[in-house]
Amino acid sequence: MLAIFALFLGPPTWKALWSEPAVAFEPAAEALLYDRDGTAVQSWPERGDRRPIDFAEISPHLVKAILAREDQRFFRHFGVDPVGLVRALRADLAARRISQGGSTLTMQLVERAYPQSENTLTQKLRTKWFEFVMATRLEWYALRQSGDRRTAKETILSAYLGHVEFGYQTVGIREATEFYFHKTPAELTLGESAYLAGLIRGPSVNNAHYDAENARLARDAVIRNMQRLGQIDAGERQNATFYVSSEKRRPRPRQGDGFLSAAVRRELQTLVEKGELTAAEATSPSLRIHLARDSAIQKVAEEGLLEQLNKIERDRHFTGSKGQLQGSVVVLDNRSGGILASVGGRDFDQLSYDCALQAKRTAASAAKPFLYAAYLEDQSADITDLISNAPLDAAEFPGLPGSGEPDETLLLEPGKHPLWKGLAYSSNRMTLRVGALTRPTAWASRMHPLRLIRNPATPSTNVWLGSFDVRPVDLAAAYAVFPRRGSYTEPYLIREVDVAGRNAFRRRPEFQSVLRADTCDEITGALREVLRVGTASAYGGSALGSIRPLAGKTGTTDGVYDAWFIGYSSDVTIAVWIGFPEGNRTILKDATGGSLAFPLWKKIIERLPDNYAFAPLAELPDRPRMGDGESQNTPIRN
Repeated sequence: MLAIFALFLGPPTWKALWSEPAVAFEPAAEALLYDRDGTAVQSWPERGDRRPIDFAEISPHLVKAILAREDQRFFRHFGVDPVGLVRALRADLAARRISQGGSTLTMQLVERAYPQSENTLTQKLRTKWFEFVMATRLEWYALRQSGDRRTAKETILSAYLGHVEFGYQTVGIREATEFYFHKTPAELTLGESAYLAGLIRGPSVNNAHYDAENARLARDAVIRNMQRLGQIDAGERQNATFYVSSEKRRPRPRQGDGFLSAAVRRELQTLVEKGELTAAEATSPSLRIHLARDSAIQKVAEEGLLEQLNKIERDRHFTGSKGQLQGSVVVLDNRSGGILASVGGRDFDQLSYDCALQAKRTAASAAKPFLYAAYLEDQSADITDLISNAPLDAAEFPGLPGSGEPDETLLLEPGKHPLWKGLAYSSNRMTLRVGALTRPTAWASRMHPLRLIRNPATPSTNVWLGSFDVRPVDLAAAYAVFPRRGSYTEPYLIREVDVAGRNAFRRRPEFQSVLRADTCDEITGALREVLRVGTASAYGGSALGSIRPLAGKTGTTDGVYDAWFIGYSSDVTIAVWIGFPEGNRTILKDATGGSLAFPLWKKIIERLPDNYAFAPLAELPDRPRMGDGESQNTPIRN
């Protein structure tokens, strides 16, 4: 039994015992984020008024409403409420699902002040245990600081109200009361207090600016609880009205675009989980975070994405409404793996799910170079070897799942062509034959370390053509292996973390060899032809590829649901994705990654700061001269 406790509950217990209780009673960390040049980018968190509020500044109506809604026995327990836990357990058993959590207000403060990952059931259970232990520590800490049980409880409630989100990007009771009622917390009426208490469990769905009826129902539920507990009488209940200001006064302006703060928060949590930072360090008010970000490139990427999305939406064949189309950009430093720029979408308030670092989209033809690389190494082949693009025969793919005859480029006559043309012109037939000739184990052993497919299953003709989902940042990191000539490293945002003037973390990228150098050179030579004569040539790639050493690949899903261009110079790798967030919706009929995504990639690469070099990249052996029978300006569908 003790062994089970040590293995399962030991880690969260240890974490709780070593976490600093004072963190919960201080304003959330006003961390500073710095770019790679040492320039302060923004403070973080980016919203809210989390300053401590004195208990005397809080309306008695609000105190009663919060406790009636969230923790009726707050002044009688010591952080964990056995009565509430038993009541929640009975409700869960009756409903045969988790319908009540049993968390006290102190535990909710722990949840907000010390965020934990809850991706798996094990993590959820360990997080709940951490909250049990830490809530008790907070109660003892507040009691020691105040010397009085009542005052300690008031301190905890005040701290809690500084951490709560009240919807419409408001955080903290000061900001919420100003935004909704243009008042101070001390001036709140009974109805207004009940409305704010009703927002805690549903800051969006119970918001009067979004759904007035839901807001009224949530307020009424709080009022009923208050009457049942004897906090108000029937007459007061009848008069418990609230009027949210119709003037949607915007909260304090956010620092930054929102995507950066959320991404930094996730990466800090990962560092804590790996033991490279403590939870106290990650939430310290003196936190100073040094990023890999290059602000000049970030600005070009942000402005360029909006320009390209607006341009596409102005096309008369565009299938959506203005403002619906999304896109993302990731720019990596090939030398270190650092994320120089990341644009998660057009507007964080419109769609907060990061399309660059979180969302997965179908890779399409952008995945083809990795199959070719596996074939070159598995079969000791050469990028100039010939392979046929004649119509396929089912007998070539015995026992392999997948769809039938795929679409094929019309610019290659049926017959045998060098492998590099299969990539440059994005020939589906040549790609499938490459897959059929590559041993499945050879393909899987290369896809896994590149983080493209975490657990490679039995290959299929669909997967060879890119019918799997991948994050843009992961696709960019995989492509960066080619200019690096074979080595992979995890992409990252945070380079260093300083706490109170002391360095607490310094990134030391680890490089893993995943492909041979000569394989990478051959793939690079083929991908240079994508710009010069292939699927990006008609959209400015021909001219650009003739004056600068660049390589890349287009990608377009069937139905034009996802459009990609991922390419690189010697110093940077850039991934551009464009599509609708819900997927399975045509962007522009007959468009391609070349026409939709490549123009933005080109704009970013052309505006790189001078300190990013364009060192020579590998060429094809005996590369044909421009114009030797190769189309320079015909659009090619991939």
